[in-house]
Amino acid sequence: MTSAVPTDFRSTTPPGSSVASKSTVPRKVLHVIPALAGGGAERALRNLARTMAGTHWQTVIVVFRAAEHKALADELRALGCVIHDLDEPALMNPRVWYKTWRLMMKERPDVVQTWMHHADFIGGVAAWIAGITRVVWGIRAGVIWKNPEDGLFKTSLFHGALRFASWFMPCRIVGNSDTALKLHEQMGYPPHKFTFIPNGIDADRFSPSKEHRKKLRTTLGIPESARVIGFVGRFHPLKELERAFAICGALQREDSDVHLVLCGGDESKLYPEAREAFQAMPMPHQVHFMPFQGEMEKVYPAFDLLLMCSGNAEAFPNVLLEAMACGVPVVATAGGDARAIVADAGRVVEIGDNQALLQACVETLQLSDSAREQQLQRARERAVNEYTLQKAAERFIEVYEEVAR
Repeated sequence: MTSAVPTDFRSTTPPGSSVASKSTVPRKVLHVIPALAGGGAERALRNLARTMAGTHWQTVIVVFRAAEHKALADELRALGCVIHDLDEPALMNPRVWYKTWRLMMKERPDVVQTWMHHADFIGGVAAWIAGITRVVWGIRAGVIWKNPEDGLFKTSLFHGALRFASWFMPCRIVGNSDTALKLHEQMGYPPHKFTFIPNGIDADRFSPSKEHRKKLRTTLGIPESARVIGFVGRFHPLKELERAFAICGALQREDSDVHLVLCGGDESKLYPEAREAFQAMPMPHQVHFMPFQGEMEKVYPAFDLLLMCSGNAEAFPNVLLEAMACGVPVVATAGGDARAIVADAGRVVEIGDNQALLQACVETLQLSDSAREQQLQRARERAVNEYTLQKAAERFIEVYEEVAR
C-alpha cells in the first residue's frame, strides 16, 4: 500500500530567528494536528512554526486534512516547514494511523508533538509503533471533545484509552491552561508530566487599525456607526454559539443597529441548537458569516466587542489575547484561564449566566469615549506585555531539547 501524501517537499529555512536555544545540533520536531485552521490550537501551531523558523529545529507538520486551507499550508511551507496532508476527514479511520506511522518512519523526528486529544492518541500510537518514545502531548481544551456522531460507549472508551495511554505514551504533556491541566489531572492524567506554557501574541501583527476596521465593514456592508459583536471560533456545540445569537438578538431588540460577525464558518455549519437560536433573532440579516481567516489581525479591528460564551471546553482562549492586542474590548465567560488573561482589561462572568453576559455586553457598548479608550489601552498593554510569542517559543524549545536528550 502506498501513501497518498506528499513526502518529498523541502524548503530552505529562512535565517535570522531571534528565538534563543541551548543547542545548535540540527533537530526535527514532527507535529500531528487534525487541521491547519479551526481554533486556538491551530493558531498556536502556526505561530510557533513562524517563531521557530530559522532555528536549528526543522518543523514537520502532519495534518489530517489541509486541502480546505491551502493558503495556510503554502504560508507555512514558505517558512521552511514540511507539510504532509493525509487528506483524511475521519480521524479514527485506519488509514490515518497507517499514513501517520509511515511518515514517522520516513521522517524519523527527534520529537513528536501532538495537538489536541484525537491527535494525541493517534500520533502517540503511531509513534509508539514506529519506536519513537520522545512524544509530547498537547492539551488545548478543558474537556475531551465529543463528536456529534459518537455514542456514549465510544466516547467513554476513548476517554479511558486516553487516560491509560497518558501514563506511558507521552514523556511530557504540555498545556496552555493551568485550569485545563488541573481538569485533566482529575480525569486521571499523570500530573508529574505536566508543563504549563501559555500562548503568546505577535504584538506587531495584532494591533489597532482604523484601516482594517473600515475595509472589513465595507466588505460586509456594515455601516461605520453600527455596533458590531464579534465571535471567532469553530461552530461546535462546546462553543455554545446559541448564547451569542440569543445575546445579540436581545441587543437588537433594543438597538436595531447591532450586527453580529461570526468568523468560523457559514450558516450551513451551524448545529441544530445554534441554528434555532439564529432563526429566532429579530434581524438575522444583520448576522455575517465568514470562513476562518489566516490574517485575523484584519478582522478583529472591525469589532466593537469580542464575545466568548463557551464554558469549560476552553483552556487558554487565544482569541481573547488577539482581540485585546487589537484594542477590542472583550466580554467572556470564565472558561479556562479567561479570568487570568483578561484581568481588569475586560469583563468576565460566570459560565452559564446569560443575564450577566448580556449586561456585560450592554455596559461595554455604552462606555464613554474616554472610558473605552482607557480600557482598550489596558487591554493592549496586558496582551503585549504579559504574553509574547518569543516566550512561548523559547519554552517549547526548552521542552523539545529536554525530551530529545
